[in-house]
Amino acid sequence: MSHEVDELFDAEMLQQAKTLSALMAVNSELMPESTTTIASLDAHTYEDKLSYRLENSSGDVILQTEGAPDAVDFEFVPGFSEKQVGGELWYAFGLDNTAKQQRVLMLQEDDFRSELRMDLTIDTVIPIMLILPFMLWLGWWTINQNFSSFNRLAAELRHKSADDYTAFVEGNDREEVAVVKRSLNHYLNRIEQTFLREKRFSADAAHELRTPLASLKAQLQSRLGNSTSEQQDELQPLLDSTERLVKLVESLLQLSKAELPPEQLKQINVASVLRQVLADQYSTAESKGLSYDARVPTVFQQTSDESYLYLLFANALDNAIKYAVPGSHIGIEVSENQIFVCNRVAADHVIDIDRITERFYRGKQLDVEGSGLGLSIVKNLAEQLRVQINFRHIDDEFCFIVTFDTDQ
Repeated sequence: MSHEVDELFDAEMLQQAKTLSALMAVNSELMPESTTTIASLDAHTYEDKLSYRLENSSGDVILQTEGAPDAVDFEFVPGFSEKQVGGELWYAFGLDNTAKQQRVLMLQEDDFRSELRMDLTIDTVIPIMLILPFMLWLGWWTINQNFSSFNRLAAELRHKSADDYTAFVEGNDREEVAVVKRSLNHYLNRIEQTFLREKRFSADAAHELRTPLASLKAQLQSRLGNSTSEQQDELQPLLDSTERLVKLVESLLQLSKAELPPEQLKQINVASVLRQVLADQYSTAESKGLSYDARVPTVFQQTSDESYLYLLFANALDNAIKYAVPGSHIGIEVSENQIFVCNRVAADHVIDIDRITERFYRGKQLDVEGSGLGLSIVKNLAEQLRVQINFRHIDDEFCFIVTFDTDQ
C-alpha cells in the first residue's frame, strides 16, 4: 500500500512540474525579477505540506511558496529525491528546462503522504476484515452444499457391511454423485455375482464329493476288516486320507453355510448350547488326555442363532483340543458378555494372530491333523451372528474370546 501511494504522488509531482515549467516558458517575461514568496491562505491543513520552488539556471530563487524548505537546506536535484529538513522528511522532483534556463522543484512533506497512507490502509483493510468472516462462512457453506451428497454417500459406504451388496438409491443427487453411485452399483453387482458363484461352486463341489467319499470310506473300512496284516498296512493310509477328505468336505460345507446370514436371530440360552458342545466333544478331548475346567452358568441369554452358535463353539473347541498340550486342561469361562476358551500350547508353538483366521492357514503346525478352515469358519459365523471374536496368546496360553453386543 505504501509503495503505491508514493508512486501516485511521485507521478503527481512530475505532472505538476511539467505544467509549471511550461507556464514559465510561455510567460517568462511576466516572471518577477526578485525572489517572490507566495503567502499561505490558511485555507487547508495540507497547504504548507505541498510546496514548489522556481529557479533560474544559476540557482537564484524566482518564485516559491511559503513553508517551502530554503534552497540552502534543500538544493535543486534533477529527478526524484528526498531529504530530512528540520526533522521533517521531504520528497522532491526537480525538472530542468535548459533551453529557457529555468528549473522547477516540486516538494511534498512526508506527513502528508503518511496520513493518506494510513487513511487508505484503514479504508481498505477494515472493510476486508469485516467482510472476511462472512466470506469464509459463505465459502464453507457453499462447499458443504456442493459436497453434501458426497458426504452422504461416504457415510453410506462407511456403514455398509462387508456382505451387503444392495444398490445405492439414486435420489436428488448432483450429477457427479449420481455417476459415482451408478458406477458403485455396477461394481457391487459384479462382486456379488462373483461371490455367489464362488459360494455355489464350493457348496456344490462339497455336496457332490460327500456321497463318493462316504462310499469309498465304507469300502475301505470293509476291506480293512477282512484283510491280512500286509494289506492293512496298505489300506490304512488310504483310509486315513479318505477320512481327511471327508472332514475337509464337511468343513467346506460348514464354511458355505457360515457365509450366509441366519434366517432369524432370537433370544437363546447360550450356556445350554455351549454345554452341548462340551458334551459332544468330551470323548475327543479325553482321548488326548485333556480335561475341561468349565465355569458355565445355567442361563446366559443372548440374541443369536442356535445352529450357527453351535458350529462356532464346536470349531473353536475343536481347535483348542487339536493344539492343546496333551494332559493339560481346557478352560471355558463365561464372564458378563464374554466367553473364553483357553488352552495351553507348546513353548515352540508359533501363532500369527493376524493370519490365524485365513483359509487353509496352519502356520508351522503341519503335523497336527486338520484342514486350516476351523477358525475361518468361526470368523464367518461371528460376522453373521454380529458377535466379536478376538485371540490372545500370552506365554504358553492361547485364548479364543467371544464378545456379545449387549445393545442387541
